[in-house]
Amino acid sequence: MFANPHPDVVIIGGGILGCAIARYLSRQPGVSVTVIERHGLGEQTTSQAAALLTRIRPYRELTAMAMETFHAIDELGEQTGEPLPLRRVGSLQVAAESAGRQQIERTAARAADVGVVAERLDADTAQQRAPWLSLSGDTAALWLPDDGYIDPYSLCQAYAADARRRGVSFRLRQTVAELRQTGNRVTGVRLASGETVTAGLVIDAAGPWSTALARQVGVHLGMAPVRSHYWISAAHPAIPADGPMTILPDSGAYARPEVGGLLFGLRDPQAVTAHPGQLPASLQDFCFDQDPNGDAALEAGYHALRQQLPLVDELPLAHYVSNVSSYTPDGFYLLGAMPAVEGFMAATGCSGAGIGMSGGIGRLVAELASGQAPFVDPDRFRLDRFGSIDSYHPDFIHRCAEARARKRTG
Repeated sequence: MFANPHPDVVIIGGGILGCAIARYLSRQPGVSVTVIERHGLGEQTTSQAAALLTRIRPYRELTAMAMETFHAIDELGEQTGEPLPLRRVGSLQVAAESAGRQQIERTAARAADVGVVAERLDADTAQQRAPWLSLSGDTAALWLPDDGYIDPYSLCQAYAADARRRGVSFRLRQTVAELRQTGNRVTGVRLASGETVTAGLVIDAAGPWSTALARQVGVHLGMAPVRSHYWISAAHPAIPADGPMTILPDSGAYARPEVGGLLFGLRDPQAVTAHPGQLPASLQDFCFDQDPNGDAALEAGYHALRQQLPLVDELPLAHYVSNVSSYTPDGFYLLGAMPAVEGFMAATGCSGAGIGMSGGIGRLVAELASGQAPFVDPDRFRLDRFGSIDSYHPDFIHRCAEARARKRTG
């Protein structure tokens, strides 16, 4: 396929956000879009995600964006006649401590506000739904039957396939070496091959590599690479394949079935980070310098986890998956333009929510890029909201790590 050297929009990054944005932009008549990815689509951070999909989020904007992802999944399945592999197993939130109970109450109230089904359960009923749990009689539980999880690679590929059908060009295994700039306007990109691709708009959707790219044009993105990780146990008869996702605010953990075993993630009490300017070109076999096998994190979170999941004592661990997530200090994403830098937008900093928010982020960024009225207020996601920062400074990286450490849902 002929590569357009002068598209209207260049998207850097063929992960789930880049592909989702391309899919929504492809609906704009007369807009030519090229996605440039130095690996294959969805091969880096996207494919390693746990991919829990929940509709109800802490803020109205986030809830609307999460629900857009569910809408996109349904629509993509209808277009092809082959439903995407969304496991609609429901989500179960359980908590015995005060803070967790309050989180459940807030979730129930938000669900009622937007018309999402949410049912309060007693501890016995909750335990029947998720037999790997052991709950005290005073445990609060909330059941949301329409939540689920999905293979993130499949969703990424579905976004890309729809974008291709509508004319988007994908240039794979080609590296963006430089953002080209004239004055205060970004004019395109130079590839490692030496080729220049000019564009009216460049969207930096390169995940944890976005920071280094944006610094080339004087944009300091307010995020840092922070570890997210999970474990997968060997198969166990107490874990039904159709069991729900379980969200455990008391321990900052989550768990769901996976190939007969249990996949579970833990919050790092001391979050582990990497330097955003020193990431390798590929994350295959990448390990963080600190606690590279997750042993310290598992030991630190084990006691709290086993209070509600004592079965963990019986589960031989089969796999450990460590991923790089881009966290901002406030947990909101980085979406939109940077004032005083024309021709440039970013779509990154998804703070561990990239899969679940992909439809909403894709739609919002496409609307901002094409000058349409955004379907949610984009103000929370402004690139300049942290003021003057140095995205490479250890103090700022620490601020981002603290956001990960505060997260209570895994």
